[in-house]
Amino acid sequence: MDTRKLGKKIEPAHIELDLTQTQLTQRINPKQKSISRYETRASSPSIRTLVKIAKALKRPAGHFFDEQGEETKEN
Repeated sequence: MDTRKLGKKIEPAHIELDLTQTQLTQRINPKQKSISRYETRASSPSIRTLVKIAKALKRPAGHFFDEQGEETKEN
């Protein structure tokens, strides 16, 4: 799991829903420090936690792995 891309998707998703990190934390029950670490790309959530985050953010879990719309450096 690419932590840089994951963090880039968690933060705007909770902001779009007008949720703070604290509110997101309350919905998924990890330590708030973890949410911050995911968003700053310092660490990755477990798959179980990622599924909880996806549900709380009203996104399919695959959204956080989807690279569509992101620039690639293949060429």
